[in-house]
Amino acid sequence: MTNDTTSPRAFPGPDEVDGFWSFDKMHAPRPITPLSQRVILPTLSEAEYDSPVIVLEQVVNYYYYASFRPHPDPAVVNDRLTRYKATLAAKFPTVGPRWEHEWKPPLVAKVEEHKTADWAALSDAELSAKFDWFVEHQRHQWYVHGHINFALLAAAAFCDYYDALVHPTDRTESYLCLQGHRTRTVDATVGLWRLSRAVRADAGLLATFRATPPTELPAVLASSPAGRAFLADLAAYLTEFGWRSDAVYDMADVTWREDPSIPLTALGGFIDLGDGDDPERHLARSAARRDELVAAARAKLAGDIEQLAHFDELFAAASFNLPLTEDHAFWIDQSGIAVFRRFVLEIGGRLVARGLLDAAEDVHYLFPDELKAALGQGTDHRGAAHRRRIEMAECAAVVPPPVLGNPPPPPPEPDPFMDAVVVRLLGVTPPGGNTDPLLLTGVGAAKGKVTGRARVVRSLSLASDVDEGDIVVCEMTLPPWVPLFSIAAAFVTDTGGVLSHCAIVAREFGIPAVCGTQVGTTVIQDGQTITVDGDAGTVRIHG
Repeated sequence: MTNDTTSPRAFPGPDEVDGFWSFDKMHAPRPITPLSQRVILPTLSEAEYDSPVIVLEQVVNYYYYASFRPHPDPAVVNDRLTRYKATLAAKFPTVGPRWEHEWKPPLVAKVEEHKTADWAALSDAELSAKFDWFVEHQRHQWYVHGHINFALLAAAAFCDYYDALVHPTDRTESYLCLQGHRTRTVDATVGLWRLSRAVRADAGLLATFRATPPTELPAVLASSPAGRAFLADLAAYLTEFGWRSDAVYDMADVTWREDPSIPLTALGGFIDLGDGDDPERHLARSAARRDELVAAARAKLAGDIEQLAHFDELFAAASFNLPLTEDHAFWIDQSGIAVFRRFVLEIGGRLVARGLLDAAEDVHYLFPDELKAALGQGTDHRGAAHRRRIEMAECAAVVPPPVLGNPPPPPPEPDPFMDAVVVRLLGVTPPGGNTDPLLLTGVGAAKGKVTGRARVVRSLSLASDVDEGDIVVCEMTLPPWVPLFSIAAAFVTDTGGVLSHCAIVAREFGIPAVCGTQVGTTVIQDGQTITVDGDAGTVRIHG
């Protein structure tokens, strides 16, 4: 990444970057604070898989850009291509088992250890050393994360094989075979659902929830015995599931456990739903549909032992896709960052007590060397933190260009990794020829057709206006957004493909979704009537 973030300015044009940097909309465009730019580094392990494609990164005006492009050395490309497909075939089936048995257990152990660690008891020198440890640990986490991206190839390989065998009329049917698995996201959603049932069972609590904004609920609930009992249950829930936010890749994002109004907003939507919307029922239906489809496909191969064995092999590897998608996000993207946030806020608090920062949160506006200099040498960084906070706020008000410069050259030959990650996960597709300003095109990620009121939701803290039957229009979704899928009639996202989080969860809940529209949150206005056609991959704006 770049070495520093300069003052807000015009984004560079094609001549300035020479087509070198390309933003592939991996995640919703949000500015990233300086500290997170250095220590939270999404990476891919392309060399270990003999991929001829490399990933380059840059931060411009606090926005993260990435480029998938061929390795610059043709000799390296040619050498890797001699082994690439064989390496992928050998390695991608191992990613799921490695996550479960090798990578996940120690990552989970560290998260649990760091939830309650007494950072205040450490000396400055010990804090500095622990900070270095956290940076190295983050690098390890994102190294593991890089491997997990290759698990998408297992899903793509199975779905292509299924489509060739079954020829389904629903283009997403093969992906339904990969769903219906219990994950940490399911557990978190079920926990929130159970809290909502407790509210519904108590007339006083129910009246309080319906009459009180989520931001005021904690104080109001604390004034009654039933409210205090509920808050105790909520605290227990947040101890387990509150180490996450509605964004990614930035320690500056406030977590649920710090701001309970965010999960209370989601819970407020749950309390008006009947028992038929129980997430456990959605999970059971999804699992039953998966088993039905897989059994039917296997029956077609009953007379061909070799083909059936190949089907089972592909299915076994692909079955890790959903658990990996959800659980790695819970333990790495969310909890792994949240416990690091708790640690750096201890440093920020010490710097405030010494007059070196104005607020503990300002620690996020320092680069690692500045943080260590402030802690070890007493360097005053109040001015730099203040300036960068203002710059970042100015940048947040700007819609960043989706691409810097010209797109990079295509890979030397069709690349299964690029297809799985860039197309099926990220939803990056060539621009179409649509000229109708009231018709948006994207990826038909979950089948069905629904007309309803659009609710443009840019963060979970703003989701309280979503009523049952509304259509959520957002930049992207992450595991903490799952409760909204019980309430909404459909989803429209700016980013994502058929293997994106939104696509997977929409199919799980049986609602239509069109992903990768690129401009949904910009073009669709809150309150407009829209029609989402998940089969055609279109969104019609009425009026």
